[in-house]
Amino acid sequence: MKRARRHAMECIEIPRGILLMGDNRLRDAAPQHKLELPAFAIGKYPVTNAEYAEFIAARGYANEKFWTALGWKWQQGRLSQAALPAFWAEPRLNQARYPVVGVSWYEAVAFCNWLSERGRANTAEAGFGGTTPVAHFPSGVSPFGVWDMAGNVFEWTLSKWGGNWQTLQFTYPYRAADGREELEGGGARVMRGGAWFNPYQEALCAYRSRYLAGSRGSNIGFRVARVLA
Repeated sequence: MKRARRHAMECIEIPRGILLMGDNRLRDAAPQHKLELPAFAIGKYPVTNAEYAEFIAARGYANEKFWTALGWKWQQGRLSQAALPAFWAEPRLNQARYPVVGVSWYEAVAFCNWLSERGRANTAEAGFGGTTPVAHFPSGVSPFGVWDMAGNVFEWTLSKWGGNWQTLQFTYPYRAADGREELEGGGARVMRGGAWFNPYQEALCAYRSRYLAGSRGSNIGFRVARVLA
């Protein structure tokens, strides 16, 4: 994999405001409702291969303090395998400025914990046959300047879907205190944004997909975010 020059991850600050969440036309995203959000910062781009390579070089896979309890157990169960994401050696997916893929929810959390300590629409119809560099599709930019919010790779979120993949446990209206945002635990976690081999309908803002927390697909990535004090 080609490595880009080391740099700080760029984040965009989003002011406090009211979000219109959900879509009454989508079974798993209804009912649509208003939700007040605090100010937060979010990665301008999904985490790239070059950025994730720094986590690997820092021996993040070998340091238990970056992992949740269940995540560390998952990682220890893979000791016979390389401490790398899936598809890390795949030429179509592993360029420095491409979003890292093949990372489980556990790996995404470990990266974010490591980064915190350190202090620092591509869909199936497009026909690319793989991921594209971040900032490739201007139509995927949010009004605040956050890129790749639609397509390219699905992005892990903290939110729980439920104890298994089939059954939606945490329905709308959204309630942050009902356990859906707990860091510990397994089951299925919500993903958003659509991906390069998923249909365009899954790139809708309101659409919620999900995978089991240990899943590692070539259409799965993530980006960093944090609540501002």
